[in-house]
Amino acid sequence: MKDEDTYKQVNKIGLNELVRYLNNVLRMGRIVQGMLYKFSDTYLERNIELSKQIVEQDDRLDLMEAELSYVGMHLLSSFNFTGIYLKACFMSLNLVHIFENVGDLFEKNAKINIDILNNPYVINSANFEDAINVTTDNFTNTLSMLSDFVNIEEKRLRTKEVLDIFFKKGKSVCMFHGEVYSLIKAYKSYLYKSKESVKVISLHLEILNNILIFSDLTTNIAENIIWALTGDFYKCRNNDLELFYCLGEE
Repeated sequence: MKDEDTYKQVNKIGLNELVRYLNNVLRMGRIVQGMLYKFSDTYLERNIELSKQIVEQDDRLDLMEAELSYVGMHLLSSFNFTGIYLKACFMSLNLVHIFENVGDLFEKNAKINIDILNNPYVINSANFEDAINVTTDNFTNTLSMLSDFVNIEEKRLRTKEVLDIFFKKGKSVCMFHGEVYSLIKAYKSYLYKSKESVKVISLHLEILNNILIFSDLTTNIAENIIWALTGDFYKCRNNDLELFYCLGEE
């Protein structure tokens, strides 16, 4: 058996590797955030070059997903994480897949936007600016939650004061998602009544549907972070975080 000093040394190495891994997952989220900003500009300002950049950038995310998935599984199999450290590792693996799925959504939207820009029929995309702005702000809030989770020391994460802050941010994410849903519902109704080309209307509807899926994935990020902190499963429902399943952890 390993002596106590060796065991402590292995644990320290494992925790350092986990922190490095969490920061790389956060970096992946920042890249997704950059893609979101580019999509907002390319869609609202009709900039076809930015759409092409998004398509190319998705390949980078695919590579990061493969690398981070491998590293996450390596950490789980190499170190005896428990408690919040074990949950942090599982959470990060989930977030890696969510970020990759989000990247795929932006790639799809960028390609659709290229089709829109190559079409002579024009619908003013600025009509949908509010929904995109709220979606962008909401994703920024979730990355702020993830950054706090990574950078606040473990003992403070367990305090009621810090947990209350995380729950407040999580509830805000749920409320923003409800706002995005309402806005996109209204915009869809506007498009259904439009007399423009059916093809162009369909392309805009597909983009709006993908934005709604992205908004839903944003709530999944917040839910995963709350689970890593508490061990309980919460879901965004009725513009609030509702307890879905309790594991009864102390």
